[in-house]
Amino acid sequence: MAEKLRFRLLTPAGEVFSCLCDAVDLTSKDDASGSGGGSLGVLHGHLPTVAALEEGGSLRCVTGGKTVFSCRVRGGFARIGREEVDVLTPEVREIRRVEG
Repeated sequence: MAEKLRFRLLTPAGEVFSCLCDAVDLTSKDDASGSGGGSLGVLHGHLPTVAALEEGGSLRCVTGGKTVFSCRVRGGFARIGREEVDVLTPEVREIRRVEG
């Protein structure tokens, strides 16, 4: 059985959502070098990273091959560790939670 990631979505108002999941997909912003951003997939054991998030970029948590949470964020940052992903954003839009 694959190990889970601890995911937390935070705004200045507090925690919006948290869960244990198999993977997190997010949209990173282009960096200053021009090498580009784009879709970033995170699994347990990922190299620790800090990524700037795209304005209006998508974010989703996946468990068992199914999306359990998705939203759009108004920029911000993702702090990625080997066992966790914390997303800090000023605003969350278009939240979808899938129960079950």
